[in-house]
Amino acid sequence: MLNSLPEFITKVIDFNSLKPNHLIDYFSYYLLNFNGYKSIKAADITNCFTILNIPAHSNIPRYLNDNSKRVRGKVQKFIKDGSTYSLTRQWNDTICKNVILDLPTVNINNSLRDLLSKLGSPSERDFLEEAIKTFEVEAYRASIILVWLLTLDHLYEYILANKLQDFIQALRKMNNPKSIHSKDDFGDLKESIFIEACRGGNIISNDVRKILDTKLGIRNSYAHPSTIKLPKSKALEFIEDLVNNVILKY
Repeated sequence: MLNSLPEFITKVIDFNSLKPNHLIDYFSYYLLNFNGYKSIKAADITNCFTILNIPAHSNIPRYLNDNSKRVRGKVQKFIKDGSTYSLTRQWNDTICKNVILDLPTVNINNSLRDLLSKLGSPSERDFLEEAIKTFEVEAYRASIILVWLLTLDHLYEYILANKLQDFIQALRKMNNPKSIHSKDDFGDLKESIFIEACRGGNIISNDVRKILDTKLGIRNSYAHPSTIKLPKSKALEFIEDLVNNVILKY
């Protein structure tokens, strides 16, 4: 059971990038699934914005009402009963997929350590194992920073071996004259520029670019001292997503 709304939002994937209308959906999900509400009103949603000190959606009553109507080609999000609302089963299940609740520790450890056997490079296995060890002692910030560095290093090696000219040409199109001869040369590029050039050179797919952009944002949020807490579930998703969908793909 989640004890509070602030705790709940730490379980939502990329919560800070959600738009106000999407926040209404997630606040509704929280109230109905974890806070004992049988149905909700617009005022209940407004209170969630207030609790989190987030600017509220401009017209919550209208949003709830409009999304409770059956419209061809559009998912009905809410069921209206008088002046109150509940989530449709379909939309409730959709939101659920983006909320990662903590798994038993033993299952998490096994899940991460299963990744080690999938890496072909001994040096990468050693590096990932160190990242997993930091995760296991709950040093979640350190674990995602290590996995981010591993991901970049893996892509550097891949580009040098297979796609160097494509990468250099992509940089030229971006009016960046940087020459790349070794891994050290990549270090002079901003990570966002590196990702953009990888996509521009067709080295990575657009889906992978989105993953890297999202993970870079998360890394940036937690790489410096702050009051923001990184939950175990989000660190786990960060590690598994990069290893499975980037490192093992290239």
